[in-house]
Amino acid sequence: MIPGDAMKHLTMTIAMAAVIATSGCSWLSREKSAVIPAELDKQIDQRGSVVTWSKDTGSGNDELAAKLEATLSGSSIYVADADGRVSAVDSNSGATLWNVDVDLDLRGGPGVGGGLVVVGSTEGDLVALTSGNGSESWRAKLDSEIAAVPLVANGMVVAHTTDGKLVGINAASGETTWVFHRSGPSLRLRGAAQPVVDGEYLYSGLDAGKLVKLDIATGRSQWETPISWPSGRNELDRVVDIDSRPVVTGNRVYTVSYQGQMAAVGKKKGAVEWSIPFSSHQGLAFDGTVLYAADARGNVVAVDSANGHELWRQKALHGRRLSAPALASGYLAVADYEGYVHWLSPADGSLVARIRAVKSAVQAPLVTSGNRVIVYGSEGQLASVSAP
Repeated sequence: MIPGDAMKHLTMTIAMAAVIATSGCSWLSREKSAVIPAELDKQIDQRGSVVTWSKDTGSGNDELAAKLEATLSGSSIYVADADGRVSAVDSNSGATLWNVDVDLDLRGGPGVGGGLVVVGSTEGDLVALTSGNGSESWRAKLDSEIAAVPLVANGMVVAHTTDGKLVGINAASGETTWVFHRSGPSLRLRGAAQPVVDGEYLYSGLDAGKLVKLDIATGRSQWETPISWPSGRNELDRVVDIDSRPVVTGNRVYTVSYQGQMAAVGKKKGAVEWSIPFSSHQGLAFDGTVLYAADARGNVVAVDSANGHELWRQKALHGRRLSAPALASGYLAVADYEGYVHWLSPADGSLVARIRAVKSAVQAPLVTSGNRVIVYGSEGQLASVSAP
C-alpha cells in the first residue's frame, strides 16, 4: 500500500506526462492516475438492473477528456462525438431520430434548449442545429476551443472557452452579445465548467477555483467568490479548477473543485456558508437534502447540504475513475472506467447492484430518465440502464 502523500505525488507525476501545451497555457488530463483500481466484489450482481437498450452513436470522445455528454430534453437524448457527428435518440426505445455531421473536431456539447442543439469545436466554432431534425441554424466563431457543454437558455447561448471566457451569444442570430473574461492559471484541467441558469442569472465555476454569478442577458458580474485557493509546492499541486456544473437550489449554490473544496454559497451575495476539503472534477448530485459526489480517488461520499457534514463514504470503488453520480428510482448510480454502472443505497452508501452498460470508460455524467440512467461511453456507445 502506498501512503497517501506518496500516492498523491505519484499520481501527479504520471499526470504530468499528459500535460499538453496550447495557447500559452497547459492542460492537465483529468483521467491519468497511479491509484490502483479496486477489484469488484463478485457477490454484487445486477439484481434487477438491466440494459433496456444500447446503441453505437459514433466515435465518442476518444478518451480526450472532452466535454461531450448525453443531454436529455423531453423524450430525446442528444449526443455528439469528437469527429463531428451529432445525433438525436429516442430515450424510450433507443431509435435514432436523426444524425448529422458538422465536419468539425468537437469538444463541447451538446447544449439543448429553445429548439436548438449546440456544439462547440477545438477551433472555437459554435454550431446550432434545430432539435427537431438536425438542420443547421447558424455557426459562430469564437477565439478559442469550446471547453464545456454550452448553456442554452433565455434566448441566449453561453459558451465557456479554454482562454477563460464566458461568451453570450444571441440564440436566434448567432451574434455575440457579451464577453466575460477572467485570466486563468498557466496550468489547468482540460475542459471547463458548464454554466447553470436560474431565472435571469447564470452561475459558473472558473479556473483557479472561483464561482461567478452573471446576468445572462448582459454578462454583467453580480459577484465572484473564491471557493478554493491554490496551495502546494509545485504547479500541479496548485491546480484548483472548478470543472463541473454547480447545483443551484433555493437560496444556495453548491459547487466542488479539484484539489480544493466542496462549498455552499449564498445566491444573493455570494458568501460562502460552509466549505469542506474535497477534490472532484465530476460534479454533484442532490436530492434536496443530501449532496453526493465521487472524489478524485474514486470514493463516493454523501454530505449534509445544510452544514457540510459527511454522512457516509463508500470506498469499495476506490481508483475506478468514477463518473458524476445520478439519482434514479430511489438509488444512487455511478459509472466507472470499464463501463460498469454501480447502484448504491443513498441511505448508507452500501452497494446494491452492478451491471456493465458499455465496453469503454464513462467520463460523461450519467443522465436520469425516469427509473433509468443514460450512460454515454468514451467510445460512443449509448445505453439505457434501469434501476434495480
